[in-house]
Amino acid sequence: MDKLVVISVNQASERVRARMSQLLASSPEWHVEGGFIALIEQVDPGLEIEFDNDTSRFCKTAQDKDLCKTMISGVTNWHDAIGEAIEVTLSLAKELKSQSDLIVPELVNLQPGKKDSIQKTCKESFKTVFDMLKEAQTALAAGDNVTLQTKLSAALDAECVEALSNAGATFPLANKAKELDTKVSICLAIMAQNETFVHRVLRN
Repeated sequence: MDKLVVISVNQASERVRARMSQLLASSPEWHVEGGFIALIEQVDPGLEIEFDNDTSRFCKTAQDKDLCKTMISGVTNWHDAIGEAIEVTLSLAKELKSQSDLIVPELVNLQPGKKDSIQKTCKESFKTVFDMLKEAQTALAAGDNVTLQTKLSAALDAECVEALSNAGATFPLANKAKELDTKVSICLAIMAQNETFVHRVLRN
């Protein structure tokens, strides 16, 4: 019996590609991934369908795989994975953006001018991350993966993290800034899985 396993199609063999082409040829109106599953069932009722719900496949290149899996817990497809990751990261960016004025009081061992400079850097950095993530959400909703990639790359703004690190900052907000940087990098890692998430037909 044939088995359809939902995993990744750029890496599929020629036999698999040919099998998929045969199945799709009978239904030219097919457009979406979910429709592909329905089509398989319609064209070949004897096909066994197996769903791979392991979210770790989206996190395989993430620098913090455990955090990545926590961010996208429960998702079953790439679109939901990247959408959830952006939403979680955006929430933290919004929080930090609203708390940036708290940086100066925490930098107790620095000169006032240096404190103000770091706070300004962080305000700008948090705003950039927030704005780019919002635009990334818009691109995702529009199905514009090129713009999505561009906006996520632009959101990887580590200037605040670097400024705080150089100042020896270890207070909670500084740690959250590091977390934000990590979460943006995770979004980019999940984005990279879009090209390798495919379908493969196997035989028992």
